[in-house]
Amino acid sequence: MNRIILAGALLLLAGSVPASAQQAFAPSGPTVNLAVTGTTGRVQVQASAGNNVRVYNAGTVAVFIACGDVTITATVAAGMPVAPGTVEVIGCPQTYVAGISAGTAATVYLTPGAGM
Repeated sequence: MNRIILAGALLLLAGSVPASAQQAFAPSGPTVNLAVTGTTGRVQVQASAGNNVRVYNAGTVAVFIACGDVTITATVAAGMPVAPGTVEVIGCPQTYVAGISAGTAATVYLTPGAGM
């Protein structure tokens, strides 16, 4: 009993949420794709501001992404890298996502939704 109380207190102090309490990702709109090249490109992911976007990099190179409005651009220096062949869920309350690579083409699939 004391171990359970101690473990609960440590979680509260650390501010962490147990994995079992996290919400699974739930799509809230259709998946769109973005053809990523060495020049920044963008696509509208959701019609209105949302919570999260699931990002799947189907390419063989890292892509660098940024969230914003219709004017958003991505840069290799300041974008968030997404490794090839991986899925990330990111907080992105804006409506557009921009992407760029170091030169090699890749396709990124973006799904708006909520949860992890």
